[in-house]
Amino acid sequence: MRIHFCLLSCLFILLSALSLSAQDPQLSQNLANPLLNSPAFAGLQDQNKVYLTHRNQWPNQSANYQYSATGLEISLGKINSGIGIILSSDKQFSALQTTALSLQYAYHANLNEKTLLSMGIQGSGVFRSLDYNYLTYGDQLGSFLVNGTLGNTFDPLATQFLNRTNYVDLSAGLLLNHSNYWIGASVHHLNRPNQSLIRSSDDLIAPKYALMAGLSLPISEGKSIKPALYIKNQGAFSQIDLGTYLQLDPLVLGFWYRGLPVNKISSEATSNRESLIGLIGVQNNRYSFGYSYDFTVSGLGVGSGGAHELSFSYVLNWDFGQRKSFQRYRQSFACPKF
Repeated sequence: MRIHFCLLSCLFILLSALSLSAQDPQLSQNLANPLLNSPAFAGLQDQNKVYLTHRNQWPNQSANYQYSATGLEISLGKINSGIGIILSSDKQFSALQTTALSLQYAYHANLNEKTLLSMGIQGSGVFRSLDYNYLTYGDQLGSFLVNGTLGNTFDPLATQFLNRTNYVDLSAGLLLNHSNYWIGASVHHLNRPNQSLIRSSDDLIAPKYALMAGLSLPISEGKSIKPALYIKNQGAFSQIDLGTYLQLDPLVLGFWYRGLPVNKISSEATSNRESLIGLIGVQNNRYSFGYSYDFTVSGLGVGSGGAHELSFSYVLNWDFGQRKSFQRYRQSFACPKF
């Protein structure tokens, strides 16, 4: 019987999630797949490249969250452009699943030999579905207490759910890149799409605004420190990711803090710490591989299992005759790879 009460609790949590504006996936390796952050990154490095990302969050909780994404970028260097393709999927509560296919286009304007201004747009087709087999209603619990079986539900709420919904999502981004620094801004969900899975109900996704910046500070040949900042706001939700990478070719070490030192959303100025993040990775001119772990410092505690995240990228040997012969500003790309 304890299991069924847990199922009921999950239902209440799920209904709350369906009625609120959702937040986007929170990744620890923000630049392992830069296409996920902003369409302005597409084709930036004059490379054809494939990206893989997987995140397993709170593995010890029934509300385990998993997210996976595959990205492909194609450089069209002769016309200062790039194309990005992303296929992503996430699963929440083992019942709610979202799959998205995104297409990106970016234009890169050369300000000088070492400075580049990129502008990108993105259109996504999103497919959201709910598996009712994981839901338990109040009248089913009543039946279980009397008869020992759940039986069928006659709750009118069950008739209001949709099996799936589809919508179009629009995003845009800007990026200024220099050999020693980078700064960018992006906005996702420009058109505030309706993602509701309840009939005659609106669940508009709040636009997500993001500001990202970083420095590349050389130490010696093959060694550098790359501090970075990522600030996000979506509806009533705000977050700061602050950290640094230590590059010791081919090894990369990283340490990040995620959260808000002071939470101004609530009536009391309380701390809103979420996690401390450690990263280890290897990279060269052809590929990169990274693993990170989120150590939970929020109210969930270490019992949640934190979050494990894996990333992989690989430069493809494709040649479409689109590469430029002069690429000094792209060879000195300042962004870290994780």
